[in-house]
Amino acid sequence: MSEVKNLIDPRQLKSDVAFDSNNLDGMWATQAGLYVRYGVIAARAEHQAVAFKNRLGVIEAGLGKEARDSLAASGQKVTEGTVKEFVSSHPKMVEANSNYNSALLILNLAKTALEALRHRRDMIVQASKHHLEQAVMRDSYKGGAAGTAAARGESRQAMMQALAEQKRDEAVAE
Repeated sequence: MSEVKNLIDPRQLKSDVAFDSNNLDGMWATQAGLYVRYGVIAARAEHQAVAFKNRLGVIEAGLGKEARDSLAASGQKVTEGTVKEFVSSHPKMVEANSNYNSALLILNLAKTALEALRHRRDMIVQASKHHLEQAVMRDSYKGGAAGTAAARGESRQAMMQALAEQKRDEAVAE
């Protein structure tokens, strides 16, 4: 593994977490799939970050041994300070640190993408509730059967059942 892979396309992420209150059904239909997709990306990003962290440790150990051998061969006193200075300033170590930091950045972006999808889900839930409430309100002002107290009670009951089912589905999804 020599190069950090950028696992997230920012344009695609922006499109995937976009919210459209006029397409709640479509957003509900795609939410789980998007969450799985970005969950897999987050897992891969974490794997990549761990691999670069391990690689960093291997390079550090190898450079430490090289520094100790080199200092001993030249007759200089070997101290942890001189070994640490040699290791931390070596180009291999600088590159390994840079790669590890880049891998961590990608991991954090992937975690942020998952959090954005959680927020999107919450927004879909709220918009769905609002849409349902607005539909009940419109029906109650039209007169006719929906305007009677009994019909409003039935509408409220239907809305409460729909909300309860939604909460149950959310609990199962989590």
